[in-house]
Amino acid sequence: MATILIIDDDEQFNLMLKSAMEIKGYDVETATNGKEAKALYQNKKYDVIITDIIMPDVDGYEVILDLRRMGMSNRTIAVSGGGRTAADDYLVTAQHFDVAATFNKPVDLQALRAKVEEIIQSLS
Repeated sequence: MATILIIDDDEQFNLMLKSAMEIKGYDVETATNGKEAKALYQNKKYDVIITDIIMPDVDGYEVILDLRRMGMSNRTIAVSGGGRTAADDYLVTAQHFDVAATFNKPVDLQALRAKVEEIIQSLS
């Protein structure tokens, strides 16, 4: 069974996305910030990591750079609802870190699940 880690400081978003992925048969774990996530992904290998960009403590850019150093940027998806600037500004920067995909919030669940499946298939 494929495993997914969802990292977002919005617990409602985590629960919604977790449910949407579990319905498709994935094993899903969540973290509410990058620090919590790092403790998880350093001890377990995930097939896909979905991370928000703007979070307290350790932000999504730090997570993405850490995953990139671990050779896992090809299985990382960045999401953003914006912050001080538009979401697209944050996501364009994330693309420079070689993430597999970026999505604006609110997320198109069908498109996100399709991308997750594409990443999982590419790992086989």
